[in-house]
Amino acid sequence: MSIRRIVWALIALGLVTALLGAVTANAQNDGDAASDSGELQLVILHHNDGESQLVQASSDLPDYGGVARFASLVHQLRSQAADDGAAVITISSGDNFLSGPELSVSLGDDTPFYDALALNLIGYDALTIGNHEFDLGPDLLARFITETTTAPFISANLDFSGEPALAALVEQGRIAPSTVVEKQGRRIGIIGATTPELSYISSPRNVAVMSNVAEIVQAEIDRLTGDGVDIIVLSTHLQALSSETDLAAELTGVDAIVAGGSGALLADENTVLLPGDGDPYGPYPLTATLADGNSVPIVTTPGDYTYVGQLILTVDADGNVTAIDETSGLRRVAGGDEPDAVEPHPDVVAQVTEPVAAALEELAASPVGNTEVPLDGRRSPGIRTHETNQGNLLADALLWNGQRLAADFGVPQPVVALQNGGGIRNDSVIPVGPISELETFNISPFGNFVTVIEDVSPAQMKVIFENAVSRVESSSGRFAQIAGMTLVYDPAGTPQEIGDDDTVTTEGSRVQSITLDDGTAIVSDGAVVDGAPSIALVTLNFLANGGDQYLFGDGTRTHLGLTDQQSLAAYIADGLGGTITAADYPEGGEGRITAAAADMDDMDDGMADDMDDGMADDMDDGMADEELADTGVESRLLFIIAATLLLAGLLLASLSRRSKRLTI
Repeated sequence: MSIRRIVWALIALGLVTALLGAVTANAQNDGDAASDSGELQLVILHHNDGESQLVQASSDLPDYGGVARFASLVHQLRSQAADDGAAVITISSGDNFLSGPELSVSLGDDTPFYDALALNLIGYDALTIGNHEFDLGPDLLARFITETTTAPFISANLDFSGEPALAALVEQGRIAPSTVVEKQGRRIGIIGATTPELSYISSPRNVAVMSNVAEIVQAEIDRLTGDGVDIIVLSTHLQALSSETDLAAELTGVDAIVAGGSGALLADENTVLLPGDGDPYGPYPLTATLADGNSVPIVTTPGDYTYVGQLILTVDADGNVTAIDETSGLRRVAGGDEPDAVEPHPDVVAQVTEPVAAALEELAASPVGNTEVPLDGRRSPGIRTHETNQGNLLADALLWNGQRLAADFGVPQPVVALQNGGGIRNDSVIPVGPISELETFNISPFGNFVTVIEDVSPAQMKVIFENAVSRVESSSGRFAQIAGMTLVYDPAGTPQEIGDDDTVTTEGSRVQSITLDDGTAIVSDGAVVDGAPSIALVTLNFLANGGDQYLFGDGTRTHLGLTDQQSLAAYIADGLGGTITAADYPEGGEGRITAAAADMDDMDDGMADDMDDGMADDMDDGMADEELADTGVESRLLFIIAATLLLAGLLLASLSRRSKRLTI
C-alpha cells in the first residue's frame, strides 16, 4: 500500500473516531445527569508525622505550619468536599507525638496532653500508631489515647495483650487492627500497620511486634471484604516509601495506601511548596502494583503539620477505583500574607498553641551557654553518616557525666561513650551565639537516661561498632557518635546483620580498628587484639536495652539519674564553663571516626549506562528523521491533518469522563 493511501485511511479513521466520540460523550453526559450509577467520589484527607510540632513549622518559618492553621485547612477542605457531594475520610498515618520541648509541656502535673487536644479539634476517622508513640513507653501512649475522643488507633501487626493499660483500650475498641466507616451508604475499611522495626527503634516494652506484615494485612483485608466492605484503605507507618511499595506487591484488594514515617515530599510541578523544600521524591500519588497486577495509589506528606494531603478517588459500584482526580495533591499550611493563607483555628489557638508557646518562651529565655563555632546536627549528610562536632559534643557530655557520677553510683569509670545519631533531633546547624535550655531539648528530646554498662569485652566492642556502621548508606539512626576512642571502618566491607531474635547472623567486616584515647588497641586490622581489656562504656538506656539493635553483652547496667538533655545542659554549663570553643569542637570533627575511600565501580557503571542511553536516543532520533524525510512535504501535511482529526475524536470521547480525572 502506498503512503498516500495509508494517510487517507488515517483521515477516514480520524473522522469516524470524532463522530463516535461526540455521540458517546453526549450519551454518557445524559446518563450522568439522569441516573445514579452507584459511583462514589471519595476524598481522603491525610497527614503523618505531626510529631508535636504544634506552634509553627520552625523558628525560620513562623508563617507556615502550626496545628491551628492545619486544623483550619482540614476543616476548609472537608467542607468544600462535602459541598461537592463527596464522601470524606480523615486519616493520620502515625507519629502523632514526639519527645521534645513541646511534648515536655504536656508531661507536667495537671496539664492536658496538648497533642491529644489538637487531634480532637481536627477530627479523624482513624489514626495509625507509629514508632514515636512508644518512645516514652506504653503508659504514655495509653494516656494519650485516653485523652483523645472516639477515633480508633489502628495497627494490625501489634499485639497489646502484654501491656495492661493498652490491652484495656483494645477491649474498649479504642485500639484495633482496623476500623470501618460508613459514608453515603458505602462501607470503607481502614487498616493500620506499624513498622516491624518498632522493637529496636522505640520502646514498646511488652507490646509484641509481628514482622509478617503482608500476611497479617491480607488476612484483615479478606475479613473486611468478607463482611461486605468494598473499599479498603491501608494506613501504614513503615518508615520508607519503598517499604509500602514492596508491601503492595504482596497484597490484593487494596484501593489506596496512605503512608507515614518517610518524610517524603510527593508533588507535581503545580504544587505550591513551603520555602526551602527540596526536589520532590516523586509525583503525588505514586503508583504501585498489587500482587494481582492491579494498580494502587500511594500517598504521604512531609511531617510537622506543614501539609494536608488530599487524594480524590472515583469508586464504582463494585468498589473499584476508576479514576484519580488530577487536582489531588498536597495543600500547604500557610498564613501571613500568602495567597493561600488560612486563619488559625481559634479553639486550637486558645486550647493548644497559646499555652504551649508560652511554656516554650520560658525555656528559650533560660540560657545554658554560648557556642563560638557552628554546631552541625544535620541528619544526612551529618550525624547519621559521619562524625560532626555536635555529635562529638553529645558524646563528650555522656562521658563527662558518666565519669563524674560513677563513684556516686558505685560503678567503674567509663572510658568510652556512644551516642546514636537517631537520638540527636535538631536536624540543623546551630549558629554561633547563645544556647538556651530550649535548644538542648530540641537536640536531645527523648528523656533517655545516661547508663553505664560494665565489663564490655573487646569482642563485644567489635560487635557494637559493626552495628554502628552497618547501615551508614541509608543514614540509619544507629550510626554512632563517640568519645574516648577512635574508629576506622571500611564502608565497602560486609555489613553486619542481626536477626529478629537479637543474634548476629552476619558478623560484618567493616570495623578495621578501635583504639582507646590512651593508645590501647581493641581492634586492629579488622581483628580483635589478643589480651585487650574489657571496659566500662556509657550510653543511653534506649541503646542499652537493645535499641537500634545494639548488643552490649551481659554486663551490669546502671542508670545515673539524669536524662540526655540534662547531661548536655550540665556539660555545656559546668563541664565547658558555658563556652563551646572552635578549638574543642572544630567544624567537621577532629578525626574520631574515619571511613575508607568509596568504591568507584558505581560511577563507572553510571557512565556506561549514560553512554548506552545516549546511543539509543540518537538512533531513535535518526530513524525518525529519516522516515519523515522519505514521506515528502505533501505526505507530512496529510499526516498532520489525520493526526488532528484523530485527536479531535479522542478529545470529544474524553468528555464522557468527569473533568480533571486520571484513569488508573
